[in-house]
Amino acid sequence: MTTPQQSGEGIFHQPELEAYTLLKQINSLLETYNRYDLRSEDLTVPQFAILSHATLEGVPLSEISSRMLCDNSNLTGIVDRLISKGLVERRPDPQDRRVSLICLTRAGAEKLQHLRPTHTASVRRRMRSLSGNEVQQLRDLLQTLYQGLQFSDEGSANDGRT
Repeated sequence: MTTPQQSGEGIFHQPELEAYTLLKQINSLLETYNRYDLRSEDLTVPQFAILSHATLEGVPLSEISSRMLCDNSNLTGIVDRLISKGLVERRPDPQDRRVSLICLTRAGAEKLQHLRPTHTASVRRRMRSLSGNEVQQLRDLLQTLYQGLQFSDEGSANDGRT
């Protein structure tokens, strides 16, 4: 019997594994670029993500953690650092005092207003090797993959979330 290595194909020459590896490499590169961009703003990537999800009216921490695909406990320290920088504040939800709302301060809103155009320009610059049509195709394919992973039994059993 011939194994994939013996046949010259190798395990890493399967299209699914190649695509998976490329997605991981691209994600790593984008995270590195984002870290570099945000360093001059004295923000980390997770801090920027929280600022991007927060509003002046407030958003429950559980909703932000759900959007960021992590637990509330992972965000508590990050929110605390944003509070110490004067960019967000915690307020109890008037409908449910057990819920903390993460609210942008005026300084946080101004910082975000300053950062969004720069971030958008950086993303566009990083995607410039693709045509507009290719970007749309990539978005559609990634959306399909994301939805498939989100609703598959296999994906939910292996990602540690229920």
